[in-house]
Amino acid sequence: MAACTARNAAARLSRLVAVAVVVGECAAVVLLALGPGGAPGLVLTLLLAAFITGIVPTLRSGTKASCACFGASTAPIGRRHVVRNTVLLALAVFGLAAALAGTPAPTQPAGVLIAAFGALVGALLVIFTDELGTLFDDGAPRTSGRVRGSAP
Repeated sequence: MAACTARNAAARLSRLVAVAVVVGECAAVVLLALGPGGAPGLVLTLLLAAFITGIVPTLRSGTKASCACFGASTAPIGRRHVVRNTVLLALAVFGLAAALAGTPAPTQPAGVLIAAFGALVGALLVIFTDELGTLFDDGAPRTSGRVRGSAP
């Protein structure tokens, strides 16, 4: 009976965390779009550190779990997810530092267009991390670079 209660509590906590993550992500988008400099939204994006601290122990334990980031994916979580989230976290920290540094310089239309294009390409790379990873993953187990029995 205690195991059933613990399982129900874990399921409820899991749903609560999932809802909180979605609400936090939506709030970050709104705050980034509305806020001058986006500092409040960038602070929320620092929650990516929580994702990293959740993924790393899961990888180390050998647990097979799929990443449902950016939609339902069947790809198992892996190092590429840690790298992706670390890069996003670094960008959030850099953006927050820039937002807190002071008044931005006047914008030029060409610069805005180039930045928007770069952001679109970057967003697509982030969204399709799993697909790009499986495209370049041949499924073969990784070795240390030397084949056993070969001469040095």
